[in-house]
Amino acid sequence: KFIIADTPGHIQYTRNMVTGASTANVALLLIDARHGVQVQTRRHSYICSQLGIKHVIIAINKMDAVGYDQGIYQGIKKAYREFAKDLAFTDVRFVPISALKGDNVVNESENMTWYPGSTLIKLLNTVSVEQDRSESFRFQVQYVNRPNLDFRGFCGTVASGEIRVGDTIAALPS
Repeated sequence: KFIIADTPGHIQYTRNMVTGASTANVALLLIDARHGVQVQTRRHSYICSQLGIKHVIIAINKMDAVGYDQGIYQGIKKAYREFAKDLAFTDVRFVPISALKGDNVVNESENMTWYPGSTLIKLLNTVSVEQDRSESFRFQVQYVNRPNLDFRGFCGTVASGEIRVGDTIAALPS
């Protein structure tokens, strides 16, 4: 079962991306093969890492626009791995696709026979998130209640774990 949150990369939609990612187990990041790793790719990756998402699928899209060039795919893959090496991901997978033509989305591409991996849908269906169940407390803040200067309350949804009266908590900066 999948719940998909479409969260554009434009900076003005960053809040939407955080909201969508706050309950996700897997992130699917699209990279335009014509442009490679961009600012929004890095921004979304940082956010996913900070939210505790362990599994990332990097779909390098628009491979048809670059002539299904294996070198471009490999270059983007290398650039992303280098960038993401210090992030908290435990599972990063790559798939070259053409959403427009359907290459490697559901069916294997006849245009990218050099790609030995799985299609996007198969990658999504084979990610195992059961071992990711965290014992640590995660609470996605959806609203800050501040009726006066002496009180600040956080409203939201518990994503994992539990806390008890007297436990120490840390609120990460926004």
